[in-house]
Amino acid sequence: MRKINFLLVVLLVAVLSSAVQAQVKGYPVDIPGTGVLFFTYRYEGNTAPYDKINEIWGNLTKVFTAWVDAGQNPSALTGKDVEIKTDAAGNVALYVKGQFIVEVDAFHAAYNKATKAQLAEKWAANLRKGIEAFVANNQPIN
Repeated sequence: MRKINFLLVVLLVAVLSSAVQAQVKGYPVDIPGTGVLFFTYRYEGNTAPYDKINEIWGNLTKVFTAWVDAGQNPSALTGKDVEIKTDAAGNVALYVKGQFIVEVDAFHAAYNKATKAQLAEKWAANLRKGIEAFVANNQPIN
């Protein structure tokens, strides 16, 4: 009897946790013009947080605009310019050439079953690929 009760509890927890996971939605955040998915912005509820997503794209746009304004030198913007920074409070964020891009929060880390630092590494790898693709696609024609 105890074994059956235990199995019922495990089954109930599994069903409830999958229901919670199913309620989380995602919106792809790509690197414009590259087809490279940077990460999926996860959220709960029925309305995507377009203000937050647009802020991330705005931060990326600042980096790309600065690169274009400086002459689009392919060596002036590379994947090596992506940095992961952790502050004293444990906040983890991605930067490109000193420009803040996005903070890796606990919600996304938990959803991905990772620490913030582990998820930052994955997002940074994707961002590096996206930057390399953006630069390759936008080199000046001589």
